Amino acid sequence: MTIEQPAFGKRVREVRRAQGLSQGDLAGDDLSPSYVSLVENGRRIPSAKIARSIAERLGTTVEALCATDRPGDRLTQRLDLVGQLVAARASQLAGDWPAALRQLESVVEQSGGADQDEVRWEARWELATVLGRLDDPARHEAALRRLLDDPLTRSAPVLHARVAIELAQLLRAAGRLSDGVRFAEEAVRVTAELEPGRPERAQAQVALLSASVDSGEWSRAEQLGAELLTEVAPLPAGELRAGALWAAAGAQYLGGHPDRALELLAEAEQLLAATDGVRLRLRLARARTLLALASGPADDADALLARARQAAALVDTPSGRTWLALLETAAALRHNDRMAATDHATAIDLDAGELSPLDRARCLLHLARAHRAGGDEEAAEADFKLAAEGYEKVGAFRLALESWRELSAGGRGGEGPDPHAVLMP
Repeated sequence: MTIEQPAFGKRVREVRRAQGLSQGDLAGDDLSPSYVSLVENGRRIPSAKIARSIAERLGTTVEALCATDRPGDRLTQRLDLVGQLVAARASQLAGDWPAALRQLESVVEQSGGADQDEVRWEARWELATVLGRLDDPARHEAALRRLLDDPLTRSAPVLHARVAIELAQLLRAAGRLSDGVRFAEEAVRVTAELEPGRPERAQAQVALLSASVDSGEWSRAEQLGAELLTEVAPLPAGELRAGALWAAAGAQYLGGHPDRALELLAEAEQLLAATDGVRLRLRLARARTLLALASGPADDADALLARARQAAALVDTPSGRTWLALLETAAALRHNDRMAATDHATAIDLDAGELSPLDRARCLLHLARAHRAGGDEEAAEADFKLAAEGYEKVGAFRLALESWRELSAGGRGGEGPDPHAVLMP
């Protein structure tokens, strides 16, 4: 009898689960659990001898396991998978991420047929999202890379863009800027085929612009920022439009237009005020405050700092306290209050959670400035070097160069933009 896959593997999995057996139980001593998994997923065609062995352990026959599914059976299974996917989404809404993980892994494992491609894709996409919420970057990246290789992803520009953008953002946050730029470029290339106004086009451009600013490609960033502003008008009010304005603001500032940059950040903050994105709102408020402290009117900068203090009191986390300490340090340095700068800098916790490698280097840079202002040149030199090394490690070579220059020059020098004051979305 011919063993037809994936029908044989699907039936093996159904019978095994119905009997409460694990893949290891079914494998026994002469097969490996990984081989059983490959058979169940339709990726291996077992020999007649192995098929008989599997059937015997399941208490059935090879003929029964090879029986072709009826259309009604396939529809029933598809509906069951959709039901499990809905249950996983409910778990996500309830914040039960471990339960959502288990449910989505089960859907992925069960969805082996060609008529279940869409369900499997959605389950894999949501699985990657859940792994991100569970702060498991290695598995998150692996899940996204598997999804990027999925034939359905490659055949649909919108899906391709979604995965590439997510990968770009993940790798950038992990301090792998060159990889982040590469996947953002892939997303921009894919979305060029889409009609203007599609959200994926703007998302891809935001990802590429942010990665370009962080990596120090500032001339390119200025061009990307100008292109992105042409995409903003048709976007609906909300997080995406705010993110586009925010990213464009970074390019405007580095291009020598601080007033325009602050206007864009203020508009972005207004758009985000009506959303539920608390973490995004906090980061944008920090970005606006830090830029205002670097180049805005003193009264406006102080007012934004007062708001940052209120926000930190409401959302009291180690990373929130560190960010507030950094802003307080920057404000004290602007007012030439050296003692206050030194005092605030002591509250910068480099080990605080949720700090990206790039943000950690930025914290070290402000620590160095505070130590220099306080007259501790030895500590300042050590922190400038650590900041530069941190920037170099993540691929932010232009920021590293600026750190070395500031160390050797004894100060920032000049009236140009301070690149360390730019926080991108």
